[in-house]
Amino acid sequence: MLADVHGLVVQASRCIVTVAFVKVFAHRGASTQYAEHTRAAFAHALALGAHGVETDVQITSDGVLVCWHDTTVNRTSDGQGEVQAHTLAQMRALDVHSWKARSKALPMAYGTARNQLLTLDELTGLLVDAGRPVELAVEMKITAASAGLIEDAVLDWLQRWGWDATTGTLRANGTGGQVSVSIMSFSLNALDRVADAVPAARLCPLFDSFDAHALQIGSPETTTGPAQLLGPSTGWLAHHASLLRSWTEVGRTVRMWTVATNRQFETARRLGIQQVTVDDPDWALERVTPVTV
Repeated sequence: MLADVHGLVVQASRCIVTVAFVKVFAHRGASTQYAEHTRAAFAHALALGAHGVETDVQITSDGVLVCWHDTTVNRTSDGQGEVQAHTLAQMRALDVHSWKARSKALPMAYGTARNQLLTLDELTGLLVDAGRPVELAVEMKITAASAGLIEDAVLDWLQRWGWDATTGTLRANGTGGQVSVSIMSFSLNALDRVADAVPAARLCPLFDSFDAHALQIGSPETTTGPAQLLGPSTGWLAHHASLLRSWTEVGRTVRMWTVATNRQFETARRLGIQQVTVDDPDWALERVTPVTV
């Protein structure tokens, strides 16, 4: 028996099963199990064996990139107000852990409740220390107030960590090379601002189901923005399956977010989607493992 799906071929005692290999990115870390963007969430994703982690970045009032999604601290901490109105020290004083009911108790290896906030530099160090190949997807969360500031800070971060544009990896102090990086954003302007340092294969425009610019990717008309690595939402599974297939068939890499059901995962795999972003990497990694039938 030979399943007609391109990918990894696994031979069992009675049959051969062909399975498309899918890389699993932990969305804001293992955010089903632990509070998003925390030390525990990222450490757990690494412990599970996630192929990559995804983080959003916001910028503090003193110019530090922190792993954070919202423009405010209201939803995921005990504080109030804009992230950009807080210094890093003020961000560190927030409880970013206890709001997640199922993450009250932390394994010792995942830190304490009071050191869960991570800067982008600290997350990078965590990935380097993992001592294995891992991918880091950084989403620049751009607002009118942060436009330009975040992009410049990302470029500084890449330089500090020995960014090698040829390999797409970080080589701090001339060593390493196991952490590969891609830069994502919903803002094409933001991606354009970092494009001199980051090649198109490492720039990922993000878009939801009905973004008009994404519908033109691959059309005869020339479109602006990078188109080698693409980040559509799961809504595209329902609305634009044929377009997704056309992208993967011509060699574009698709990183779909946020895959949450078995049906979404299997449909993405059938369409040749190579990367999925998930809240629960444990669940997704089980789907990656071939099952002999």
